[in-house]
Amino acid sequence: MQTTQRHFSEYLEGTKQSLAEPLAAIQSEAAALKQVPAISQDTGMLADVERISQAAAEMTASLEVLLELEPGDETQLARLRHNLRNGVGVVDGYADILLEDSEDESALSRLRTLRQQSRLLQERLDMLAVAPQKKADDDPIAAIFRSFKSGLKADKRESISATILVVDDNESSRELLAHQLQRQDHTVIEAADGKRCLEVMRSAAPDLVLLDLVMPDMNGYEVLQAIRGDEELRRIPVVVISGVQDEEGAIHCIDAGASDYLIKPVNATLLKARLGALLEAKQWQDRERQYLAELEKSQRFIRKVFGRYLSNEIVQRLLDDSDGLKLGGQRREVTILMADIRDFSTISRDLEPERCVQLLNNYLAIMTEVIQRYRGTVDEFVGDGILAIFGAPVSEDDDCDRALACAVAMQLAMGEVNRRNAEQGLPQIAIGIGLNTGDVVAGNIGSERRSKYGVVGHNVNLAARVESCTVGGQVLASPATIAGAKVELLTGQAVEVMIKGEAVPMPLSEVLGVGLPYDLVLPSPVTEWQSLVSPRSVQLAVLTDKRLADQRIEAQVIAVRGRDIQVLGAESLQVPSDVCIYGLTGDDALYAKLLSIKEGGLYLSVTSWDSRAEAALSALQ
Repeated sequence: MQTTQRHFSEYLEGTKQSLAEPLAAIQSEAAALKQVPAISQDTGMLADVERISQAAAEMTASLEVLLELEPGDETQLARLRHNLRNGVGVVDGYADILLEDSEDESALSRLRTLRQQSRLLQERLDMLAVAPQKKADDDPIAAIFRSFKSGLKADKRESISATILVVDDNESSRELLAHQLQRQDHTVIEAADGKRCLEVMRSAAPDLVLLDLVMPDMNGYEVLQAIRGDEELRRIPVVVISGVQDEEGAIHCIDAGASDYLIKPVNATLLKARLGALLEAKQWQDRERQYLAELEKSQRFIRKVFGRYLSNEIVQRLLDDSDGLKLGGQRREVTILMADIRDFSTISRDLEPERCVQLLNNYLAIMTEVIQRYRGTVDEFVGDGILAIFGAPVSEDDDCDRALACAVAMQLAMGEVNRRNAEQGLPQIAIGIGLNTGDVVAGNIGSERRSKYGVVGHNVNLAARVESCTVGGQVLASPATIAGAKVELLTGQAVEVMIKGEAVPMPLSEVLGVGLPYDLVLPSPVTEWQSLVSPRSVQLAVLTDKRLADQRIEAQVIAVRGRDIQVLGAESLQVPSDVCIYGLTGDDALYAKLLSIKEGGLYLSVTSWDSRAEAALSALQ
């Protein structure tokens, strides 16, 4: 037994000397390389030589473990071979880098000698076993190591540039991987332990992680579990690199979330191929996430933009409908609401542009809120005008009722608009609203580059003409809208008007209130008609398509109520006529609209209402 132990000790001593000889030669060549001017004057290459020298020194020190081995001590031997192979990998890796970078013949000669000694060290390392007769060809790690060496210079194909986090407690292994990855145009971040790995992943968000399995504090498997439990980190691919070939451990790592499992020393060609495949897959996943994010962003934009004009319910139905944004249209029966500020041309002329926009914003903000409350679609704003649709893009049974209720609610909301205007020193305004119901073509109008949802057709034009017959504070509805209403209506006296495009006069109904479930009523005039003691002579001129007629018609004002006036004469006028009244405010004229003709005369409402008009009519009473 003592003889066997003595022979085993002699074998270990010989093995140690066998491995120490090429290691000493490597250290000698490294020391000589430091003296070569081309190396000593280049800080980068000098640092690489220092790493070779340090790796050789660490391997020499680790050889002392050999003398402590016992026959059959495979575990300790495997750990020693793992450490030595890490060191040889560092030596060969940096030697190959220097061979590629250096052009000095003296340096190249010594590097070739160093690589010969490294190959000799590997050959002897491949034969290292507890039993001296073990063949190197039977060692799978040695075979991988040989392919790793030859693969360092292989595969010059372009790869995806990425940010890669290298996690290893062995500084030399980290630095070698960093050098190899940087030469492939990757950006490399390093971490020496598992905790630091998680910190860097959260702060730097690398594209891929190379993770050592055996580390202090947190091992690689524990790091994988932490990554898998983090919603953001789990998207980053992780390649586990282990110095021990363990099939069961590899399975556990894959189950824990690893994208791949490689054995040290890693074949450079295999590593590059695996990284390329994983980075390409991640690139596609990132593009998919980016597409989904852009889609969500687009939908948020649609909600933000269309949400100003449509109710949330309608916006969602448009988003859910795959055909919702296609060009084209379909015939729909809708109720169209048109609203316009009376005498806005005069108001905008007298206001600075910024103040005019402020006034419009006060008005449009409140009106849009009212329209959305009644589930209408704001088709467009045209200056001070609003076009709203009830029945498109979503049709409901009570479209007509909601449109009528919305019109009355808009008139009631003008009190809030004027309150805001008063606070900001802006003039008071009044609106007229016209309603019409009928078939239109509704859909996306325009081109692929620019389009809008809207309605077109005769009934849209008819709604605009109904609105043109209104005065401030008034709601007029066409016969079709009145007929289509299911809700109880409070209406004023119908007015027959000749409307462009119609062969016969059309009776328009003034809507004063809408019954349950809306229960909305416009306030009655606060004043009674005041008859003038002495009639006031005036002249009237008809306004047609914004053009004032040359002929002036003589008339007499006989009664006043607020902004309304009753006149005699001018029987040739027709309802609804826009007229200009001369003789009430000196040389200036007032604009008015003829509302009705009765036996008592003509009834007009002043549309250019301001302090000047108010003072002129008050003086008559």
